[in-house]
Amino acid sequence: MDRFLRNNLFLRILAIVLACILWLGVHAPQDNTSSSQSQSTGVTQAYHLPIHVEVGDDMVVSSMSQSTATINVTTSILNLASLPAEMLKVQLVANAQGLGSGTQVLHIAAVDMPNDIKHYTLQPSTVTVALEKKVTQAKPIDIQINGTPANGYAMGQLVLNAQSVSVSGAKALVQSVSRVVGTVDVSGMKSTDTKIVDLTPVDSHGSTVQDVDISPTSISVNVPIQSSDQKVSLSPEVTGTPAPGYAVSGVQLDNDQASEAGVPSSSLPKTGLVVPIDVSGLSKTSTLDVPIPLMQGMTQITPSSVAATVTIEPSSTVTFHQVPVRVQNATSGVKVTLPDNPTLDVTVTGPKSIVNGMTAADVDAFVDASKLKSGATSATVAVKVPQWVSVSNLSQRSVNVQIAQNG
Repeated sequence: MDRFLRNNLFLRILAIVLACILWLGVHAPQDNTSSSQSQSTGVTQAYHLPIHVEVGDDMVVSSMSQSTATINVTTSILNLASLPAEMLKVQLVANAQGLGSGTQVLHIAAVDMPNDIKHYTLQPSTVTVALEKKVTQAKPIDIQINGTPANGYAMGQLVLNAQSVSVSGAKALVQSVSRVVGTVDVSGMKSTDTKIVDLTPVDSHGSTVQDVDISPTSISVNVPIQSSDQKVSLSPEVTGTPAPGYAVSGVQLDNDQASEAGVPSSSLPKTGLVVPIDVSGLSKTSTLDVPIPLMQGMTQITPSSVAATVTIEPSSTVTFHQVPVRVQNATSGVKVTLPDNPTLDVTVTGPKSIVNGMTAADVDAFVDASKLKSGATSATVAVKVPQWVSVSNLSQRSVNVQIAQNG
């Protein structure tokens, strides 16, 4: 052995062999068992997702044991960064289609899982639901106004393309919906516009009712905007009866016009806006503060009331004898005659200053031929008297007529 160790050639060969063994030890393929095991084991992430219960068209879910479940997903560390984005597509579904009313225990399935996910678990794996028949009811729409139009402009009456919507769901929830509300913002508006308004079902306290469906979910609302300085004339109309022995002989408004908003000028009555003045029980001339009523569609009127001076004076009653009856409004081609040449006794009542100055010529008794039907043999008598005077009695209410075609 000493001889070999002293031999340089032997030592050189030994060194070469040892060097080869060392090189093979360093560069030989490593054992990847632990790495592969780590990769196959992967990293586990937990996601909390809502549970979607699929039911038939005629059924609804009235309650659930829980609304979410946890899905534990195991993936490789290489896929960890992209996992949250991929999990956004995942849905937890419980299939209740074809099942009837009552309590049901449903299995939960994960749908649209990423392709590279090889293992996951659900906690819990089932959900308990109560199913019942769907009911549908019509509910009124309540549109609320937010803001005000620009200065000098006013809003008219809103025009909705629907007055109610259908609310569907569990019976108790549908019944709790008192109305469906939407909000229209009119802030700064200067012209008419149509807005799309989203609708929300609410209960009697104004709180949103969840888990019901509404159809439609939105409506179009026409918002009429116009100048707030449109003028409308005022026309007094006496109502009621003064105290016994007294009569109205005149009414004077302190303002015969008002500014209105909400109704376009083309739709305003040509005779003016009627202001009813109640004279019940009056026995002397009085000035009354009378509110101006809004006609349909009006949202504002300025001033809101007028002062009406009602002139009251003692009344008088007079009877005019043998007032002749005439025919008016005869149509072309038709001849209407009164064969008996009738006359009437007409009793009128009114202010003494007017009635005592009247003559029979102020009483006009007539038959309106335009209202007669073909073949009629009698007609109602109408009587026209001066303003503030009324007819209290007629000796007869109708007269004989003859109708013939002009030929």
